[in-house]
Amino acid sequence: MPFFVCYDPNTLEIKRNYEYTNILDRGEGLVHVEVVPPLHYECVKLQKDELGNVVLIRDDDKWNDKFNHEIKFIRAKRNELLSKSDISQLDDIKTSMTEEKKQEWVNYRKTLRDFPSSVTDPFNPVWPTPPE
Repeated sequence: MPFFVCYDPNTLEIKRNYEYTNILDRGEGLVHVEVVPPLHYECVKLQKDELGNVVLIRDDDKWNDKFNHEIKFIRAKRNELLSKSDISQLDDIKTSMTEEKKQEWVNYRKTLRDFPSSVTDPFNPVWPTPPE
């Protein structure tokens, strides 16, 4: 579903943001603009460009707050995935693995450990897939 903000065209004040569900949402005399990724609908503001056109831009203060909030959840999930993969590091499990499989687990776990610092879109993270 696409996300939108609606704003007062006189003041450029964002009145609300919403997930578009119905054509009736477009009333109220406000201007409605779709928020396209990588922008996040809760982290935008409006301003006029050099030609006087209204443009939607990222609000860095809101983005940083939201980003830091989401990173906390990403770290928690990362820790959970690392815990679930701990079994792959037990000696009795590792002795039954090929060298290739051991390396896959090493790579997967390293990717998980580095994940919070490498994620670019915390609202839609693409998690690494564990080895089979």
